[in-house]
Amino acid sequence: MSPEYPGKQSFVFAINQRIFAEIATLYARSEMRNLLDSSLYYFSVVAQSGSLTAATEKLGATVSALSRHIAKLEGDVGAPLFERHARGMVLSDAGRMLLRYAQNSLTDAEAVMSAIQGDQRRRQRKIKIACTEGFALDFLPNSLAAFYKLYPEAVVVIEVTSSDNASRMLVDGDASIALSFSLKPEPDVVARLTLPAPVMALMSRDHPLAGQKSLTLPDLHLYPVLLQDTGTTVRQLFDIACNVEGFEVVTPITSRYVASLYRFTQVIPNAIMLTGFVSVANRMDSDGLVAIPFANALLQQRRLQVKTSSTRPLTGLATLCLDHLVADLQRTNDRHPPAA
Repeated sequence: MSPEYPGKQSFVFAINQRIFAEIATLYARSEMRNLLDSSLYYFSVVAQSGSLTAATEKLGATVSALSRHIAKLEGDVGAPLFERHARGMVLSDAGRMLLRYAQNSLTDAEAVMSAIQGDQRRRQRKIKIACTEGFALDFLPNSLAAFYKLYPEAVVVIEVTSSDNASRMLVDGDASIALSFSLKPEPDVVARLTLPAPVMALMSRDHPLAGQKSLTLPDLHLYPVLLQDTGTTVRQLFDIACNVEGFEVVTPITSRYVASLYRFTQVIPNAIMLTGFVSVANRMDSDGLVAIPFANALLQQRRLQVKTSSTRPLTGLATLCLDHLVADLQRTNDRHPPAA
């Protein structure tokens, strides 16, 4: 003890009691302890407790074990860390310097753990859905709005892409769920739901063909047919069916954007857009449109699928989202017009 400040060391110890207690509490967390040297951890608890005996009650270690850890640290730093007195152990100058180091280490460890855990929480909340544009046009906005009311903590990212790329994103880990149309089985993905998704003719309610139960390809001959681009399953099946029947159609507008074709169907007199039912199911009634199936068997071969990776498990929130989408698609499919 310094003669000019007879109570200096006791005063310093009292001032730092609160700090020591906070350090010991945080160090006691197993994940934090794993980031720090065990001897440094034990040293901090002894400093907070004021004696080896008191520290054993908090640590569940023996006095001899704690003594070895303190001796190891003193050997590493080359100076005593405590001044031993009959009433307990008081930090030396070297001990106070080492404690400041421990505090800095704790601060760094806390920052790292917070960053890691924050990133994990964000990952747990994030749900990335890969889908074709038909799903993004109307079905997903309505379905996910209902999901968001139930789980407002969810962060949903929608990636609009081709059917093939939607499956590729699942395999690569770039998406949790994929909604697309399929013509054949795909490797490394699991179909959580498969529904028939025939190609249908969308037209205004007052169209000359609107009253028919089903259509044939020659029925389209007199009307402007709006087609999606050649990369879509709707266009692929339509082209195959036309080739098989020897039917040739001249379309005034072709686009990769379903939303544009949908609007053209409303403003071009007697226009017919080829589409799937789910893409337009929630809005066609209010927009004065009807969807009519084709009698052609080829145009009924398409399948709608909700898919996930066969090797990457979903988070809890993504699983809830998957179940919600599957149930919603089944409800929508129940409103499907009868097949021809």
